[in-house]
Amino acid sequence: MVTKIIIAWVMIHISISVLVSQLPASIVLSLSRLYELKDWEKNGRLYEQLKVKKWKHLLPEARKWVNQGKGKTAAHLRNERDFQALALQTSRSELSHWVQILPAPLFFFFLPVWAGWIMVLYAIVFNLPFIVVQRYNRTRLERFRKVYEKKKQ
Repeated sequence: MVTKIIIAWVMIHISISVLVSQLPASIVLSLSRLYELKDWEKNGRLYEQLKVKKWKHLLPEARKWVNQGKGKTAAHLRNERDFQALALQTSRSELSHWVQILPAPLFFFFLPVWAGWIMVLYAIVFNLPFIVVQRYNRTRLERFRKVYEKKKQ
């Protein structure tokens, strides 16, 4: 049974990652309220307090596996189109991890209630660090964009 659950989660993660990577940008961007920085994020200070910069490199990047997008670095940003492409990439990645949480309640149909709750907890605990990293990246991207705009003027 454990092997089937592991296989199910691997399939969920991979299929949703591939699906979201293929979504048109218009669909990803139509969910912009999801990606907007919130007041409680304190313009990224929250992520500095969580020391995201120190541990984010430990997370694997599915982008490498599905061969999508450039590396998540500001080093290649040269114009507004580059900023928009990286912002889209962080939004796409964040969306993928939010959507990967959604199938967790389906396990209640196949497992005892206590195991269903473990699946929900797993989905949140597994995906939350990735969501945090994308939000951290977006706050840094916005800061970098402001500096770029000032230099451009």
